[in-house]
Amino acid sequence: MNERMKEFFKKIHNTKNSIPLYCTIIIRPGKSITDFKIKKEGSNILKIIAHQEDRTGWFLHSYHIPIRNLGLSEEAKNKDILEFLNEPRMITRDKTTRELMEEILRKFTEVLSERKKHYFKTERFKKKKEFKVGTQMKGF
Repeated sequence: MNERMKEFFKKIHNTKNSIPLYCTIIIRPGKSITDFKIKKEGSNILKIIAHQEDRTGWFLHSYHIPIRNLGLSEEAKNKDILEFLNEPRMITRDKTTRELMEEILRKFTEVLSERKKHYFKTERFKKKKEFKVGTQMKGF
């Protein structure tokens, strides 16, 4: 991961800073990120788009949502935050956060927890091909 990206993650996940604590939802981790842009959405939500070295174009890397927008304290555990992220109807404090989470769940089906505190990732279920085993009759 890019050094600037690591520094950015340290800043938004450090409790000693004056900025609010964020939970990070990684949409697509890039392997060799050369550059990234931070876009501020409504309600202090940060959207990161990144550029890979070997590919053209930009892709959506992650969203960073303030934990206060979920209606939780900053000391909340991943398990508590995960309930709110997978059930956007429980988010009553902020409308834009609820709409964003509904959109993420519509596209990527589920949000999963990672080992680090306040880090999450999406899981996109791909339809797998069913291979037929044995002999089949040919259709005319």
